[in-house]
Amino acid sequence: MTSVVLVCALITAVALFFILRPLLAGSGSPFYFDLEGSPGSLKRLLRKKQTVYENMKDLEFEYKMGKLSEEDYQRLRDDYSREVYEVISRIEAIKPETLEKPGKPQVVAVLKSGKKSKKQGNPKN
Repeated sequence: MTSVVLVCALITAVALFFILRPLLAGSGSPFYFDLEGSPGSLKRLLRKKQTVYENMKDLEFEYKMGKLSEEDYQRLRDDYSREVYEVISRIEAIKPETLEKPGKPQVVAVLKSGKKSKKQGNPKN
């Protein structure tokens, strides 16, 4: 009877772990399987960098439309620049050997080659 209770408790704990993991990892808190040098961390940093660049474009558009004052524009642009610098520094700090998988190309090389093929596919650029 005791072993059945222990097995049920273990199954419940594992199920809760996998159910709550995305909620905890999404809040920016470090988690067991999301190590600093992991491919998941790299993808998250690349998405954050892209988001900050998009925000900077939106900021510039709003400034040109006259929705922002010069002081607000400069302050927000400085904030975004600082944030993107931190993200790029963290991306560059990830060691390539930690991202390598046996028999597969490096994640960084795959991401860079994907961007090149998009640019080459559009002759207007």
